[in-house]
Amino acid sequence: MTAPTLILPDRSRAIAADLRAQLGSDKVKDDFPTKTAYAVDASIYRLEPQAVVLVESEDDIAKTIRYAVSRGIALTPRAAGTNLTGSAIGSGIILDVSRLNRILEVNCEERWARVQPGIVLAELNKQLARQGLLFGPDPSSGEMCKLGGMLANNSSGPHTLRYGSVKDNVHRLRLCLESGSWLEAKAYALNDPTLERLLSTIPALRDVLVLAQSHADLINGKRPTVSKNSSGYNLFGLVDGLAQGQFDLPKLFVGSEGTLGVMSEATLRLVEKPKATLTALIHFRHLEDVGAAVPLLLALQPSALEVMDANTLDLIGRAKHGIPADAAATLLAELDADSLAVDLHERAEQMAAACRPFRLAADLTLAFDPEQREQLWKARKALYPTLYRFDPRKKPINFVDDVVVRAERISELIHYLEEYFAGQKVPVAIFGHIGNGNAHIVPLLDVNDRQDFDKMVQAYGDIHSTVLDRFGGSICGEHGDGRIRAEYVRKMFGEELYGLFVKVKRAFDPGNVLNPGIKVSDVPFTEHIDYTRLSKSCATCAKCNAVCPVYDVFQSEDMSSRGWFEIVTSKDYSYLNSKRVVEACVNCKSCRTACPAGVDVSDLILKKRAEHPNRLTGWIFRWQARGKSFEPFLKFLGRTQGLWDRPAIRRVMEWSAALVLKALAPTARLPQELLLPRIAPRPLRERHASLIPQPGDQPASGGVAYFHGCAANYFDDGVGDAVIGVLRKHGVEPALPPQRCSGTPIQTYGHQDLAREGAQFNLQSLAAYETVVTGCASCTLMLKDYPALFPDGDEKRQAENLAKKVVHIAEFVARSPQQPPMAQAAPRTKCVTYHSSCHLRAAGVTKEPRKILASLPGLNYAEMPDADRCAGGAGTFIVKDYDTSQKILARKTRAVEQAGADVVATSCPACMIQLKNGLRERVEVKHVAQLLNEAYEAAESNKGTSLS
Repeated sequence: MTAPTLILPDRSRAIAADLRAQLGSDKVKDDFPTKTAYAVDASIYRLEPQAVVLVESEDDIAKTIRYAVSRGIALTPRAAGTNLTGSAIGSGIILDVSRLNRILEVNCEERWARVQPGIVLAELNKQLARQGLLFGPDPSSGEMCKLGGMLANNSSGPHTLRYGSVKDNVHRLRLCLESGSWLEAKAYALNDPTLERLLSTIPALRDVLVLAQSHADLINGKRPTVSKNSSGYNLFGLVDGLAQGQFDLPKLFVGSEGTLGVMSEATLRLVEKPKATLTALIHFRHLEDVGAAVPLLLALQPSALEVMDANTLDLIGRAKHGIPADAAATLLAELDADSLAVDLHERAEQMAAACRPFRLAADLTLAFDPEQREQLWKARKALYPTLYRFDPRKKPINFVDDVVVRAERISELIHYLEEYFAGQKVPVAIFGHIGNGNAHIVPLLDVNDRQDFDKMVQAYGDIHSTVLDRFGGSICGEHGDGRIRAEYVRKMFGEELYGLFVKVKRAFDPGNVLNPGIKVSDVPFTEHIDYTRLSKSCATCAKCNAVCPVYDVFQSEDMSSRGWFEIVTSKDYSYLNSKRVVEACVNCKSCRTACPAGVDVSDLILKKRAEHPNRLTGWIFRWQARGKSFEPFLKFLGRTQGLWDRPAIRRVMEWSAALVLKALAPTARLPQELLLPRIAPRPLRERHASLIPQPGDQPASGGVAYFHGCAANYFDDGVGDAVIGVLRKHGVEPALPPQRCSGTPIQTYGHQDLAREGAQFNLQSLAAYETVVTGCASCTLMLKDYPALFPDGDEKRQAENLAKKVVHIAEFVARSPQQPPMAQAAPRTKCVTYHSSCHLRAAGVTKEPRKILASLPGLNYAEMPDADRCAGGAGTFIVKDYDTSQKILARKTRAVEQAGADVVATSCPACMIQLKNGLRERVEVKHVAQLLNEAYEAAESNKGTSLS
């Protein structure tokens, strides 16, 4: 008789169930979207976890570690997942620290801050800047990388010359060890009784102390003779500390990549922000001149000295960044002034003098203004993901990306690398921190092609060997060993020192549970390469996550732009297994604006929604487009709003609307506290009926149409009247041709055919006009995006013609040859700030509204922190998910208050609704056109008064 087959439970589900029982269901995820999103980081690898834990306390960390150790399940700590070596992914439990993201304490006098590992570097420095301080190490991923990852990798960045690496800027760490116990890792004096108690409590510390003391000569003899190194465990720092009578524990744990413990907080050394900074671009015609120039430039004590070789300049596009065609390399140099007494113009002259003996392709480009300096850094910071635009098949592959040689040999290294890859016939970008000899090498390869794969394997061994043997360098300066370099650590340091690394790992993690396969491993670097993803367009760099408002709220990769890309492009995707995340996107287009690789994740989301359009909104949009009763119904609501918008009736409305709104989304509701926009008893088109063309009318030469959109027409917000008033002040009598909804909300709910139908109507109605002015950010972007709705043909060409004619009212005023007089509109001077609407930013309109606001009399313009972040209204998202929209809004309201503004201006009626809801009566909310029109009318009023 055959024995019955034993059916074992799914281990993954059991792991998540166990962890939920200990931590709570909202902190543990193991569904398809979560595991798919967390299977990748910014590296070339893919490893799907069995469960993800979103820890919110030290207790969560300890419980998760104890559980993983007791079951022998691999545990991988993760912060932003911007690591290029694969150390933030794993096959067991992912422990995400992103929700531990607070600044716990700042001591300005002693210049230190105690922070949690989930805080983004840019966010930390933004807050520290208010006190004139900063944390010095600055990876190029600073907009999205988090402190936990920086500590794990011993990151540095362009300004290492001045501030050093992370290990040079840490006072103490708090870590949870494999036992679940906590360690205060700081520099202990060897004769400190506290240290003796600690060594007795944690035997691994005594083992490592004895190891470092007894092998100090070996460790010193194998020390890399370059300016920085993040390969292997930093026993070198421990030995240095011992020589000074200290057991310097942070030196050991910084750079350990989560293999020895999990950090819950760090006390960081801070520095004063420079009082002023000069950034310069220097274009060299010959590579050998770069090596000769570097010592002269280093003598000026620059805070940063970056290089991009000729190949890199070609790949990113010379013309786009104003780089001369004959430049063999470009240096980006930065000089800081710590005192206002320092004359940076004089320092610029010294820099020019240092470069004069060399053959330059152009004069030095100098920038003193923050905005201009940011432009010079833009290409460098976005370089890696920008390379994804180069070829649909060949992608930038990080496998020899972080080598270090002595600074004086960097041009020799670049020359060798250029010749090597030219011999392989492989395009390559070579860039990095030339001031300390750290080169980033990014070949472009199709790893799915056998020849390219073989070239990668060959180059991996050849280049690393050459860096070690010929240049006496290091295979890793700041990115960490991870999976990509782990197999080469033994070759770099030799068997004896590598054996000590293994002993350190075993002392702290005898079960090999903490991030196995990282740093100490013999697994080939080709294992776990994500061949499928490396044929796609996304660099998984996480720049999109840095601006995604939903990720900002949830701090979970499955609720992020990068995660959504992975989910919706997965072969196992279905709407049913991913509905909760597909419906979470607010369609703000911030990901599209931020992505150097040109990926529009929100568009991918919209296409997936189009497979399952929302029925309730479909009925409403069709009623609006085709039903004659829609506008009379709104007018009735406008006339009676004073009755039905009362608190008691609103309570009844919230209850009664709940059942209907469930058809919109499970999270949808119409809360009584929501400040509803005033509905116009007479729509804009009725108030300005004289501007509506009659059948058979032809637009005058140079005719201007005002595409007002739904909000300006139906709401009593004053925006439409203000736009018309501004146009008239500029000598334009606009037409209000027939028009339908631009399509943004229609498309957002998946009704692609209905959006296309409306677009067809608008194309015909607007075709005869030379200029189409908008006042709504979403309408502006949608009209410009109409070509994407149509296949090649006549309609696409019509859409492309319309897109060229569309201008937001702020653009129109900025370009207008007329300058109508303006006067102060309010009795007192007010402070105004600007909320940059997401869709207008995606349409490329950013400077014009700010320029207008800065020019208005009686208003002092102040740039708002987080001006470019979404306010969370997103049209009807405020109803679809009110709670999330308010969490997004909370960041914006804090930013308005920090700006000290009396008035917040925006360029979108939909954003006005959300801002008014959050700010209430504390701050005025107005459209840019309203403020501009008020200034024009004030001037007319003053003129009339003076004449009388």
